[in-house]
Amino acid sequence: MTGRDIALGTLHREAVPFPCINYCWMTHTRYMSHVAGREYWDDPEGVFIAYVRRSGANLVPQWYYPDEGHRRLEAGEVMHAIDPHVRRGFREPEDVLRYIERLPSDEAVEREFNVEVVAEAYGGNIRQRMEQLGPDVLVIDGFGQADFMGGYSQWGYENYLAASALWPEAMHHYYHHTAVQGRLMNHAIALACERYGLAPFVYGGQDICTAKGPIMSPAALREIYFPELKWCLEPLVEAGIGIVWHCDGDIRPILGDILDLGVIGLQGFEEEHGVDYGEMARLRDAKGRPIAIWGCVSVTSTLPHGTADDVRRAVERSFTIAGPGRGFVLSSTSSVMPEVPLENVDALFTHGRQFGREYLGG
Repeated sequence: MTGRDIALGTLHREAVPFPCINYCWMTHTRYMSHVAGREYWDDPEGVFIAYVRRSGANLVPQWYYPDEGHRRLEAGEVMHAIDPHVRRGFREPEDVLRYIERLPSDEAVEREFNVEVVAEAYGGNIRQRMEQLGPDVLVIDGFGQADFMGGYSQWGYENYLAASALWPEAMHHYYHHTAVQGRLMNHAIALACERYGLAPFVYGGQDICTAKGPIMSPAALREIYFPELKWCLEPLVEAGIGIVWHCDGDIRPILGDILDLGVIGLQGFEEEHGVDYGEMARLRDAKGRPIAIWGCVSVTSTLPHGTADDVRRAVERSFTIAGPGRGFVLSSTSSVMPEVPLENVDALFTHGRQFGREYLGG
């Protein structure tokens, strides 16, 4: 089996005898340089591609690698980003309301969206990336969503949450507007998967939760956000395209709402904040199947602060709790950062391949 066959069979929940391993959103440029045998900053994309091909990873769910901002941070530069939303003109909640009132109509958004062009671009990007990575790596990509995190990123948290409390109908309109865009995108993705023979899976999510739970009350989310998100995802669900959702923070208060969207898998799990990996592995999707699990080696505890043996134990725990034949992907909980010792990253991939083969029978 090629690595791509392994990843695709795993995502289809087949009894694959070899492990599927995520590339783990690697932002550790020193490790990528170590694996590739040349300096990352001399050729970021080229070294990223070499890292993926040589690390043993066989799944890339998001084409992401460190950029200039990471380089400046690694160099110890103090970077200031004070109130960027103010520079964008969002000084008070009323600015958010005025922004929402100027949004174009649904009809205008639909007129501007060309499903054929977007489908061709989406499929072309994935096919190009798989050609760059070779037959041992499967590439999938994101999907259209009703936007939650873009609002606070653009307007600032205080303005965002104050506007949500003061004018929930306006915020509902904003979520609907972004859901219209996302639904059109998902129609294009469904078309691209059918036309170009892409793997029928997508990965993504919205950063809704902190370490203490959702930043907006679950009741408000159920009233103005989740209905729009579910409507937005319908083209994917109806086309049989599996959605894997990134779980940030303490997602437990809204976990039922996430499963109700029709997702087939979950990734992440910040156990430091109360989420129990074992409980996640016992969940089932809307069709009653065991939920696909991507996890669960911590990027905030085990990888940066543990030993290589701690990482190996976490790898084994990840496999054995999830179990075989349910779409399990060995993965870090989020991005692997530069402070992680090289031997710990090596342990993640090396032991993931070795123990995964033993456990799965390959």
